[in-house]
Amino acid sequence: NAKDIMIIYEEDAKEWAVYLREVFFHVVKREAILLYCLDSFSLQHLELLSLNSYKCKLLILSSDLLKDLTSKKRQFLEEVLDSPESVVTLLCGMKSSSQLYKLLNISGSPWEISTEQEPEDYISIIKQIIFRDSEDYLEVNVPADIGVMHSGEISQRKDEEDSSETSRSTIPLAVVLPAEIPCENPGEIFILLRDEVIAETVEVEFTSNNMHIRAQPALWNKKVWYMKALDFPAGSVNISVYCDGIIKATAEIKYYAPAKAMEDTHRAADPGE
Repeated sequence: NAKDIMIIYEEDAKEWAVYLREVFFHVVKREAILLYCLDSFSLQHLELLSLNSYKCKLLILSSDLLKDLTSKKRQFLEEVLDSPESVVTLLCGMKSSSQLYKLLNISGSPWEISTEQEPEDYISIIKQIIFRDSEDYLEVNVPADIGVMHSGEISQRKDEEDSSETSRSTIPLAVVLPAEIPCENPGEIFILLRDEVIAETVEVEFTSNNMHIRAQPALWNKKVWYMKALDFPAGSVNISVYCDGIIKATAEIKYYAPAKAMEDTHRAADPGE
């Protein structure tokens, strides 16, 4: 099985871990991402789960992580984060990672991002790490004003500026993660908007052939909203985002029955397919 991204977090950052997993489904396969909660860490997992085989380790640095940094947990993190070039530190309510790396006997990660950044920023960094050894890997410039730090030199594609306007016109106004939702216990969805919303009232409308429901989402960050997915039968459902009663963005998601979920599980478990 592919081992691309390991997301390490404490319980207070669980929502961020789930959110990032949904974002990274656009880059790698679902089964190539591991969510690892430090509440149940074990040094034995290093070998049992082949944790050091993951190409990228993303550590969500939250206040709880620093508060509960026991000697055993420090040893575990030192083992997992031993290759700084493959480690990304996400600052979650923290100003910097310096305090953490002062407590660990390893070098700090050259990659540092924050919860204030946009999904495309996270994806850009992750791609540079997990695809750096592949033949089609292309380094891209990450602007300094988005707060991403990298110690090495990063090259820039020549046509990046020329195509920026054209590329923007092809970006959908909204992306919903996940795009496929189980009918039973659908969980939360994240709505990623291309532009920041400035409105007093934001509503999300779910529309299928025979159902039509509106609900209010909660703000995640500048361009991301989240909410509990509504209960719908299997099939396509249109999503419309309304700002002060005016439609601003649309997207489509699919609800699937439990039988499809079971089928996908069997397919993922069968290495012959």
